[in-house]
Amino acid sequence: MVEPQTATVSKRVALAWPWQRVALISLVALTLLLACINLPYAPRTWFDEGSHLHVPKTLVQHGVYADISSEGYRYYGPTVGVGPTVMLPIAAVFQLFGVGLLQGRLVIVAYLLVALAAGYALARRLHGTTVALLALLLLLASRTLNFEGFVEYGRQVLGEVPGSAFLFLGALAWTWAVAEPRAWWRAAVTGLLFGLALVTKNQFVLIVPPALVVAALLDWRYYKTGGWALRLLPVIIACACFGLWTLVQLQFLGPGSFAANLAQTRRAAGGAIFVFDREASVRALRYLAQPFGMLLAPALAVGLWRCRLRTPTAFAELPAVLIPTLWLGWYVVSLGWPRYALPVVAFGALATARLLADLVGWLRAQRWPALAWGVGLYAAVVIALPLALTARGVMQPDDSAQRMAAYLNANVPTATIIETWEPELGLLTDHRYHYPPIELLDTAVRDTWLAGPALVYDGLAQQPAYVVVGAFGAWVGIYPPATLTQSYRIAYQAGTYTLYVRAVAP
Repeated sequence: MVEPQTATVSKRVALAWPWQRVALISLVALTLLLACINLPYAPRTWFDEGSHLHVPKTLVQHGVYADISSEGYRYYGPTVGVGPTVMLPIAAVFQLFGVGLLQGRLVIVAYLLVALAAGYALARRLHGTTVALLALLLLLASRTLNFEGFVEYGRQVLGEVPGSAFLFLGALAWTWAVAEPRAWWRAAVTGLLFGLALVTKNQFVLIVPPALVVAALLDWRYYKTGGWALRLLPVIIACACFGLWTLVQLQFLGPGSFAANLAQTRRAAGGAIFVFDREASVRALRYLAQPFGMLLAPALAVGLWRCRLRTPTAFAELPAVLIPTLWLGWYVVSLGWPRYALPVVAFGALATARLLADLVGWLRAQRWPALAWGVGLYAAVVIALPLALTARGVMQPDDSAQRMAAYLNANVPTATIIETWEPELGLLTDHRYHYPPIELLDTAVRDTWLAGPALVYDGLAQQPAYVVVGAFGAWVGIYPPATLTQSYRIAYQAGTYTLYVRAVAP
């Protein structure tokens, strides 16, 4: 016979499940809408995305894993920043369905859906279905007033969302391995998934291996839960994946010797990883105060406090809290791009959902229903406003890059070299483009973002017949306006793009 209290709980669960299913189905429908509508045009394609897409296009058209400019192949830059877990699937799609921005973005949307599903599954395993639904909603509403969130980044060919997908899968596999510590193959799968994250985005290697080492040491001396397989295999296999890919890059993907390729790789990586600039740190902290209505840092702090318990549950949650916490520490001494903090925001959605649920539950237990309703209302505003901004963004397509590409296709011979620093055009047309050297990228960003040394480039000294200046070229001031005004005339404009034609005879 079922006890009355148990019967009441069972009845509540039975009543809750239909609503949870309706909520999950609604969130899935919302996710698909936000992920796919106006996909080729919102957000407008730009420098980083175009640079990344050069690699799969070059691989398909020339059989070379490299970036490309009019002078030849460039084996560094985008080939270093984003790994084969992104480049190869896009190349396969290009091979099957043709080269195009939509085809490339669909691969990233697939990663976005995997990341959201894995994040939901991880939150459900750690915190229950209600918190998981709230975490999924927070992930969809993770943008701020001025900066894009998980959905927007999941609609562009960048490495952060695919890398976060593997991080979520790795953290989920960790909970699976903690449940059966003697099953060494579960620990091995965990390491493989974390390793794929490192291969996907090389910045992840700064955080994930140290986090796994810290977790192993804590288990050895404090938790005593996971066993040696879980302590050793994840970090060893993850580092081996990254090491193997690095060796492949250095040995086979460059024209020089191993040492020369290593030197080029270091230069291509730039100086954005560790900056230690006061203004950059202030901008980073200002950004971190915004996601989820200033609840991100408190949620992670409370999550670490939960992990103090010497229980398998606390140990299972540890990577999901430790990784974003360490990441937050690195982010404030980096260049401070908001995109660098995306994994913090991704895992922070889970921690924030748990914090909100616990806070509402505690207020109700204290019989303070008005305060509980107040927290719920605040959470609703924190979700509704960013979600509305994201919805507005995907509903406002910008086809200026495609219009410029169409004009170039109709009016400029494909054999003519076009000078530009808008690499997205190199995906949209088959013209020959000359881009400034990749080594100048770090200087350009530091000059504009950190008021560093002035950018010096003489690309117009060669008197190119055509020059295209877009958002990125204008932002960094790569082409002197005085020279453009004196020697060129405007032939066409589309949004932020301007095509200049040389008006003075060489």
